Amino acid sequence: MTTTKIYRNKRNGNKFIEVRNDGHYHNTVRQYMFWKNTGVKNLLGDRCLHRWKARNLKALLEDYELITV
Repeated sequence: MTTTKIYRNKRNGNKFIEVRNDGHYHNTVRQYMFWKNTGVKNLLGDRCLHRWKARNLKALLEDYELITV
């Protein structure tokens, strides 16, 4: 079962990452910018989900906080 979590950057409140876990220990990440006042969502990079190793993802998430949608 796939689970999706959204994290917000601690230093830039408009920067988010979406982390999907497929239930088989594979994590994929997509980064985007979102502005609430205009409702604009801009995907960064090549706009694809990229697979990350757990130790690298853990280091990345030190700069992010989990938000509830």
